[in-house]
Amino acid sequence: MSTDEIRDFLATTPVFGDVPLEQLADIATLFRVEHYPSGAFIIREGGYSPAVYFLRSGRAAVKVARGERREIVAHLQPPDIIGELSFITGKVCNADVEVEMDAEVLALPKDSVDKLPERRDAILRGLLRVTAERLQKTVAKGAREIEMPTVLLLPGPNFEAPREFAEALAASIARQTERQTLLVRLEPRGDRVVRRIGDTVSRCSYPAETANPETRAALTRDATNWKREYDILVFDPAGLPPEAAEQLAGFANHRGHLLGPGDPIPPSAEGGRRQFIAQSAARPGLDVLDGSRQLIYDAAAAAKGEPSARFQRTVDSLARFCAQIQVGLALGGGAAWGWSHIGVLSVLEKAGLPVDLLTGCSMGSVIGAFRATGTSIEEMTGIAEYWRTRTRRFIEWRVWRMSLVNERMAIRTFGKYFDARGVNGTELPFWANAVDIRTGKEFAIRDGSLVDFIRASIALPGLLAPMARGASLLVDAGIMDPVPVKLVRRMGAHYTVGVNAMAPVDASPVQTSYPFNAIDVMTRCMFVMGHEIGQQNAAQAANIVLAPSMTGISMLQFGRSPEIIERGLRAAEENLPEILAGYQRLKGQLYGKPEPPRPRI
Repeated sequence: MSTDEIRDFLATTPVFGDVPLEQLADIATLFRVEHYPSGAFIIREGGYSPAVYFLRSGRAAVKVARGERREIVAHLQPPDIIGELSFITGKVCNADVEVEMDAEVLALPKDSVDKLPERRDAILRGLLRVTAERLQKTVAKGAREIEMPTVLLLPGPNFEAPREFAEALAASIARQTERQTLLVRLEPRGDRVVRRIGDTVSRCSYPAETANPETRAALTRDATNWKREYDILVFDPAGLPPEAAEQLAGFANHRGHLLGPGDPIPPSAEGGRRQFIAQSAARPGLDVLDGSRQLIYDAAAAAKGEPSARFQRTVDSLARFCAQIQVGLALGGGAAWGWSHIGVLSVLEKAGLPVDLLTGCSMGSVIGAFRATGTSIEEMTGIAEYWRTRTRRFIEWRVWRMSLVNERMAIRTFGKYFDARGVNGTELPFWANAVDIRTGKEFAIRDGSLVDFIRASIALPGLLAPMARGASLLVDAGIMDPVPVKLVRRMGAHYTVGVNAMAPVDASPVQTSYPFNAIDVMTRCMFVMGHEIGQQNAAQAANIVLAPSMTGISMLQFGRSPEIIERGLRAAEENLPEILAGYQRLKGQLYGKPEPPRPRI
């Protein structure tokens, strides 16, 4: 790089913004050009910075120690400076600066400043001004800075719709964050021209050969310039062989693996909180589904230009994964009161609040299983109506079996609805909880068949015998965690709503006919404890907890499902403004009013 090029770059930086060009020409001679690959450290915490570094291209992250982990507190891009505090004070650096995208920096060694004593004051004044501005920004916004997603998609050889997924993902992220987003398509005849395809989304066709190692510098410089105009980048290397696409990993902070029927899960997809997998539902191979591992339906139809609502749902959910705004819903237990979940779901659906992840306890696992498998609100309402007069079929009169519910009848009934479908084959990622009475610990049910899944979750002591699963003996988790909000957080939810269907027990009369009187006494004892435990635990982990009022309705009155559904609907409607406002606050904290674009360098 020539001295004139260095001078011209320095003129764009805030440090030398008010220094005349003729003086900058002298200062430019003091700099040296250095290159750092992705993953390298420019400075390390606890060490001394021998120079102040001006980032000319690429991207870096500032990381500080938080106990045993390292947290990103800032992201740097041209023309940000690095190491200025240690440079000015002579003290050790208080953070690591790690390169996220191949970086080119201009380094001003500390001993070089003394070579131009007449320029020393101008240099230090500029550094102090930038340091003060950065401190002011930190005080105003907090120490942690949100990282805008840069996503690299890695299609497997059999994924049916790589281009369609990339286009839909870029549009979805742009729409949901309201941030300017650029889709970069790498293909043999790319022309590098950026074309706007929506209010907040643009597309660039980029020559595929630039992904080769020897030409990474060109893509690095272009990506650096793009980040000045676009908050979010999505790289689509579908026109490249897999090994070439993997070489782009240093350009992204998120990676999305798109797997088709028969595609194995690549080793690089295992681990890492910023990676997601979307696998074609045509032949699923994911053992567990969660916020970052989901099935995508109808990919073949999308490739023909006919994307379905199910295809778009997964795209939108994974867009929210990248944007850190996935929504989780925890459905609590409560016997007949659990029908209220249908009313809650109907209100949230009409309001447009996305539900990305589901967890359930006991009756909540039943409703959650229906919703996760794509059962509509109307169909669930019909199911509740059908069982209004048929719940006596589940009663096992031979009480010496230590349960009052006929296990075979329960399994046969759920089998009619879910057949042999596995928990890893649902449209929405769905887990349930239970308690292992052999260890006394909560047990997350996230694999196996849906029938066994529900059977374990509804095993209320005294009503249905515990279910053996490996070395565990599982019962209904209503005795420990009846509203599994913490479980949906484990799945990756960023915003959570809990529904505590275990309403406070009121003064309604106890059932008098056998065996319902025995059942009513047992369940009341469970639910007196369950309401308080559920409310307390859920409040600790949820953004908001709903507790529909069930005054005058017994927890065993399954025949009153229309009234119970209506109670859930009313509770959701009353709390809807707060639910939506909370979700908008989360999005505002992450993607509030965008800053004006930086000047092009």
